Amino acid sequence: MIYLLVILFLIGAAEISARLLYSKKHGLKFIPKRIGEYPYNRFVEECGPPLYWRLKPGQGEQEVHINSLGLRSPERRQGCRHLWVVGESDLFGAKLIHEEKIWFKALQGHLDRAGYDIQVMNASVIGYNSHQAMAAVTQLPIEKDDLILLRPNVNDISIAYMHGSDWEPATPWPMAFIHKLERHKPWVFKLADMSCLGMGLRRRFFKESNITSAFTPKPGFQLEPVVAHQKECLGQMIEFARSKGATVGFFDLGFSYEPEIRPGDRAKLSSIQGNWESLVSGWAHYQFQSMDAIVKQLAEPAGLPVLKVSSHIWQHPDRYHLFLDLVHFNEHGHAVFAQALYDELVASRLLNKGN
Repeated sequence: MIYLLVILFLIGAAEISARLLYSKKHGLKFIPKRIGEYPYNRFVEECGPPLYWRLKPGQGEQEVHINSLGLRSPERRQGCRHLWVVGESDLFGAKLIHEEKIWFKALQGHLDRAGYDIQVMNASVIGYNSHQAMAAVTQLPIEKDDLILLRPNVNDISIAYMHGSDWEPATPWPMAFIHKLERHKPWVFKLADMSCLGMGLRRRFFKESNITSAFTPKPGFQLEPVVAHQKECLGQMIEFARSKGATVGFFDLGFSYEPEIRPGDRAKLSSIQGNWESLVSGWAHYQFQSMDAIVKQLAEPAGLPVLKVSSHIWQHPDRYHLFLDLVHFNEHGHAVFAQALYDELVASRLLNKGN
């Protein structure tokens, strides 16, 4: 018995030491991450172009439920206005453990409590580029007085960066990439990651597979053709929504990193994702450049409001504890994003437009 107590004491002391070192290195306290492992291959099905893949309508798997429109969203109600939000994997809710904590349910709660008869519809499909999103959005049952929020597609940037000078508009992610999204971490690794000591030992002695390792960037990336393609696709979505009598707005990118990384942020970003620097110094800064270009070339000339959710996230006191990786929110992050989007919608008066 005494030996067991000694062992437990030593493990406890080692855990305390690991947390102190973690705090010193990252400037943050250690909080374990709980990452959902989705059975993507059960609710994602291949189809022909222009979509290439889609979410299976009516499919319900563990913590992922797809409605009859093929969206991770509630069933569309009749007799009310709808707020359609078109994002990507971050707003699809990738890696989220509990679906009841997803952002669109939190936003719906804010709208309900404020007395708005508006239903939130999540039109974000994991992995879609601008062309796929445009093809999907222009098939949605958008009606008069609905709202639709758009933003430049960051998958376009990543895909074009990978293809370099070989990139062509509408190029999707390879299906092999989509299939590899379904990963399962051994239970012993999950258990280890619940402690700071265990996580450190796992990262030191065991290397996880990287699903992007097969996609080596090629030289020759150019931002201008990508922005032109984004502008064309967004323009078609705007035209479609307006033809239905809907109101259109934009929202910006609310990721863990900013366009300019301050020295004090570097250690904190490394607590979110170890290889953050190679990604942010690669294609990530082009994401903000494309956002700025679309605002200047499309949103402002068309008189479309731009909801700046990023400022709410970057100024949040728990900013670096809102993410599971560089772009995907944890439960707390989904709640913060929902509050930010609600505040921006109220400030922009978009909720007051329509009947």
